[in-house]
Amino acid sequence: MKIAVIGAGAMGSLFGGLLSENGNDITLVDVSKAHIEAINRDGLLLTTATGSRYIKVEAKYAKSVNEIPDLVIIFTKTIYSADAMESAKHFIGDNTYVMTLQNGLGNVELIEKYVPKERIIVGMTNFPSDLVGPGRVSSMGNGIVVAMSANGQDHPFLRTVEKEFNKAGLNCEISADVFVHIWEKVAFNAALNTLTAVTRLRIGDMSSTKEGHSLAFEIATEVISVANKSGIDAKLEAVIKNLEMAFAEHESHMPSMMQDMLAKRQTEVNFINGAVVKQAESVGMDVPVTRVMYSLIKLIQQRYFSQVLE
Repeated sequence: MKIAVIGAGAMGSLFGGLLSENGNDITLVDVSKAHIEAINRDGLLLTTATGSRYIKVEAKYAKSVNEIPDLVIIFTKTIYSADAMESAKHFIGDNTYVMTLQNGLGNVELIEKYVPKERIIVGMTNFPSDLVGPGRVSSMGNGIVVAMSANGQDHPFLRTVEKEFNKAGLNCEISADVFVHIWEKVAFNAALNTLTAVTRLRIGDMSSTKEGHSLAFEIATEVISVANKSGIDAKLEAVIKNLEMAFAEHESHMPSMMQDMLAKRQTEVNFINGAVVKQAESVGMDVPVTRVMYSLIKLIQQRYFSQVLE
């Protein structure tokens, strides 16, 4: 398959590298000059459990992409989805499918402004990946991909994606329950991302306190309750299991929202906690802990440069 990966950061480079390594024609699309130049000069240095290797793959700015791909995979942060789609519209053909594996809720609605729903693939992945430096990505763990057509219809191209992802070791499953997985990941992120971001504590330090531990479970419980009220059969037990695993195995990890706040960047909170608050209101529910965490992140973002840090 000819695939363009838009947002060639940690996750985009991991997926692009593995898919390229297994016979697909990949173009990594990004905005970082240093990243693009390093990949084109040396190849993408990918480190996984099987070792480190350089993968020859092409990297470009969106404006320099001229060929029409079979598939576009969006890996930008959701706050940049509209800009990403605008920059890519010249190489999205009438038969190009667009796949979103981004965090949060509302990705399909953003992409649908550019591509009809029957050509959108929505999914969730929990693969770990870190951008070590320009042209260098590390993924020391396993994960899954769960995906489905946004209109709920199975089709041959979807099965081709599944086959190519599995050849690349990306453990892909086509499932009608994709939104169950998406909501469970939203619950996980709504808890860990905001708590570590506001407290500036790594996962292990935050979760080792009674308050941090219980707050994470309270947020997860609220989010799953909203999903269930909205007709999504998400399971709190699955989220708690993943939280407990993160507490035990990822003590030193700093989630992306925490990293964004430390760098004084805008976060994805509107599409995680904010989207949950909005959906809760639409079904007549209140999610007080989730709402407070959302408001705290929004408050801090608006006053980054007024913070007293010493």
